[in-house]
Order: sequence, then structure tokens, then C-alpha cells
Amino acid sequence: MRRLPLIESRSAIVEPPVARPAGFAERGIPSLTDRRGRVYRYLRLSVTDRCDLACVYCMPPGGEEDHGLRRELLTFEEAARLIAVFAAGGVERVRFTGGEPLVRKDVVELVERVHRRAPHLRLAMTSNGTRLPELAAPLRAAGLGSVNVSLDALDPDCFAALTRGGDVHRVLAGIEAALAVGMEVKLNAVPLEDGPGTAERLGALVDWAWSRAITPRFIELMPLGEGAALADRRLDAAAVRAMLGDRLSAGEPEAPGGPLGPARYVSGRGGRVGFITAISDEFCASCNRVRVTARGDVRACLADRRALSLRDVMRTGGSDADLAWAMHRALGGKSEGHAFLDPDVVEHEHVGMSLIGG
Repeated sequence: MRRLPLIESRSAIVEPPVARPAGFAERGIPSLTDRRGRVYRYLRLSVTDRCDLACVYCMPPGGEEDHGLRRELLTFEEAARLIAVFAAGGVERVRFTGGEPLVRKDVVELVERVHRRAPHLRLAMTSNGTRLPELAAPLRAAGLGSVNVSLDALDPDCFAALTRGGDVHRVLAGIEAALAVGMEVKLNAVPLEDGPGTAERLGALVDWAWSRAITPRFIELMPLGEGAALADRRLDAAAVRAMLGDRLSAGEPEAPGGPLGPARYVSGRGGRVGFITAISDEFCASCNRVRVTARGDVRACLADRRALSLRDVMRTGGSDADLAWAMHRALGGKSEGHAFLDPDVVEHEHVGMSLIGG
């Protein structure tokens, strides 16, 4: 394989793949594991780094300065091909992310293409829900089984402030549309301290979700991009549980790192609530997830700017075995933990979540 030049951008430092050793994948693509024995079963594939909202913890008001050009993004054919290689290496679930995946034109075609090529995969999506009213039915028909919808507030004014202009009624309609066509739906919320009304806002989200047999999940704010400036408003899982009061049982949450996701779940009087605690109680030891950005860079960890370009492997004539080797190389050097709160680690640059892939 031709060695590619090192590329540096604000979203990643892209390292050139090392030539595939002789004999690799002669008897099929080996299972995706790292040097610490972690096995990777869950792929998060970004289809775009753009979004039609600008949530305060994610996207700058005018968008990122480093959005990918269309020619830089993975084509649907390229995305479907690399997903098939990940599947051959043991991946069982694929989650389409962004930015907002539904702003990518003809994204339903991508879901259908992947489902046709690897029908055994569990296909999911994370979305802000604004385009689900029209797209839920075709997405379900294409093979999408579940959707996690980002929803931080039910009050229209609060929602508009957090999303910088979003219409909560569109999101709620999108959730209802997804439920109507038989998708599994979960809510994702990033809890932020907003003063005296915070507990009421978070409790209302849980009550609303439970009334529709939906599981709400609270994701601790990540110190990346816009989120780095909001660290003093971060609410950890313990604080959120206290705000939810007697809605939840007093028992310990389930162990993290389930077969297909990082959430710990706590039972309550109307259902369950999930907590994703990357900061207060990291789950790196059981991580089973790998990310691919919209530009095709495979990233082993959110906190690591190093990446290998799977897109460039494909566009320079690389085989499926070359792709698999690049995946193994990227995962092989994964650190033991994310080190977000290590005082010796200083973030000098803005690295937006939408550029990494959520």
C-alpha cells in the first residue's frame, strides 16, 4: 500500500497507514481487538459534520470552521464497504451519527445499502429529530431499527435557547413518527445546571419519556469544543439522580459496558433511566466502540486526535485486507483511558464533537 502523507487539521491528526504485513487476513479478517484485550463490536459512523441546530454544548453559533467539503466525505459506496469490513471483524451494531445525519442528502439510501449488504447488523441512528417526521417511515423501511433522539428540554423557550433556535414541536413530532413505525426510541440529554428550574426540567423529560415507554439517558458533558467552556455547568450522574428524587430506586446502577453500549441503567417507578458517565466514572476498561468520522478517519477514542484515513486507503486502491489492517493499527495503539481530566493534558485547540462524530 502506498504510504500517505501526514495530514493535520483542527479535527484530527491523520497518520499514514503502515503497509500491511504479509499474511495478514489470509484466513479472513481477524477480530477487532486492542493490545489491552478489548473487543470491538460497536461502530459509530458519522455521515456528516453539519447540523441544522447549534446546541450550546456542541456547535458554535455559525458552525465549525473546518466542515468537510463534499469531495472529502465518504461516499455511500465507501461507507457501505468499510462497514462490511468492520462487520467481518466482529462489529455487530452500527450507529449513524453526525453532526445531524438526516441533513445528509439521501441518507435513507445509505441505510438501505448497508442493510442490503450486511442484513445481520443492528442499525441505529442518533438524531436531533427535526427531520424524523418525514423520514422515520422510509428509514424504518430501509432497515433502521432504533433511534436515539437528542432532547434537553420540553419547554419551547428553553429548548430554543439550548439549541439556538430549534423548534421542540418538530422534535416531539419526529419521536412520535419513529414510535408509530415501530422503531425503538431512546432520549439523549446532556444535563446542564440552569438554576432553580433544572430539577424540574430534567424530571419533566423523564416523566414524558416514561409516559411513552421510552428510556431517557443522561450523558455527562464532554470537555470538547463548545462543551469545554461549560464545564462549570456540568452535572454528573449523582447530581442528576438527586434531582430526580424518588422517581428512581436507591439501588446501584447496572455495570457499564454492556454488549452494545456504555450506559448504566437505574430502575424507577415508571421505567429505567440511563447514565453515561465518561467523566465522573469512566468506563474505558470495557469500551467496545470505534468511531469513523464523516471524512473517513478511524478514531479509537474521543480524546485521541490521532486517526488513520480509511477513505484514503480506499481511494488509493487498497483492498479489504488493507482496510482491516488500518482498523487494527488504529485500535492497537488505543490508550488505557481517555485522560480528559488529567492535569498534565492541556487542550490547545477547539475540537468540535460534530467533527469527530458524536
